[in-house]
Amino acid sequence: MTAGVSKLHFWGQRDRPLTPSELAERLPIIGTGKAPKELLEFQKHSLYVATSGRLKQPLIETTKVSREGDSTFWRIDLAEDKDQKVTQLLGKTKIREQPEKIRAAIDPKVDFTGHRPDWSHLFYIPRTLPRTSAGRMRRFNGRFVDPAYVFGPDDRQVYQDQSYPWRCVGKVFNNEGKVGSGALVWPNIMVTAGHMVPWSSSSWWMRFVPDYFDGQSLLGAGVESNVSDVQGYNASYYSGSPTGYDWAICKLYNPIGNALGYFGYNTYSSDWENWNVWTVVGYPLAVASGERPSWQGGISILDDDEDSNDGQELESETADITGGNSGGPIFGWWSGDPRVIGVVSGTESEYRFLQGHQDNNIFASGSGVANLIGWGRSNW
Repeated sequence: MTAGVSKLHFWGQRDRPLTPSELAERLPIIGTGKAPKELLEFQKHSLYVATSGRLKQPLIETTKVSREGDSTFWRIDLAEDKDQKVTQLLGKTKIREQPEKIRAAIDPKVDFTGHRPDWSHLFYIPRTLPRTSAGRMRRFNGRFVDPAYVFGPDDRQVYQDQSYPWRCVGKVFNNEGKVGSGALVWPNIMVTAGHMVPWSSSSWWMRFVPDYFDGQSLLGAGVESNVSDVQGYNASYYSGSPTGYDWAICKLYNPIGNALGYFGYNTYSSDWENWNVWTVVGYPLAVASGERPSWQGGISILDDDEDSNDGQELESETADITGGNSGGPIFGWWSGDPRVIGVVSGTESEYRFLQGHQDNNIFASGSGVANLIGWGRSNW
């Protein structure tokens, strides 16, 4: 391992990403279409059972239900027993580290590009579905929820797509009942918002389902992974306010990115402000009740504010963000390579001289998130 990277290290390319018009001119890349054996293995549906006391392994009962033609149907039941229970695979470590220690443990030569497996197709624009409104959400007291912030008409579109890179975005669940979004950035690494991590729980779990659609992954019921380890920065993520360092990387038990591919990453440059070149993907509850992914392209950043922990707040008045988008990637295309520059953090109202209060949606970005992904690729 080398001596790490400097605070001003720039990952990726400094030329701007492709615009929507440039993307529209590009033809899809067609893969072989033959899914690898590894993906077929992940498609097996897994159930985690915790045993205690006298049980060394779960008690399972099988019952023949019927026979239809050449097929015999079985019901598999977990026997009733006080010493076993269905559970999630628990995580191991959650660490919040100083930026200096993160930078010191990065290999400066680690690859920053994404990966599309040969079998996979690549589409620059996802295959969208007609939107059906879930209606306005209500609180328990009956009042309507007005999501903040959607600027004008909601431009997010639901998609159903198993191609790269759209399948690399997924839904995130945790033991505290939070739901959000995340994206693969290495075979066994998912990036999400720091506030999606259950930092205060001693016994905890996080679950990532790529290409989640109506209850399971489009790639198969078992294509998902629980999180084994989390690395973030030494800061408070659950203060309730968006920050420029509101990100974390999660090590997955199952390296599903080997079969599905993963995003690259790129440092953000202020030279790109007011360019409509960014895409946001996630699972907002206000769109399809969070059960289907949605995307919005042609997003611009109007301003960026430096933050502590090598963080940077990217402000946008064109991205439509609501609950469930948290942790979803904001990314651009450098040629055929989609690269994450940050994740959805939240919203804020900012006062500007002569303009008054303005509402902005905030993405957590900066050298810190690129360094964190680089650290993960160097060490995990």
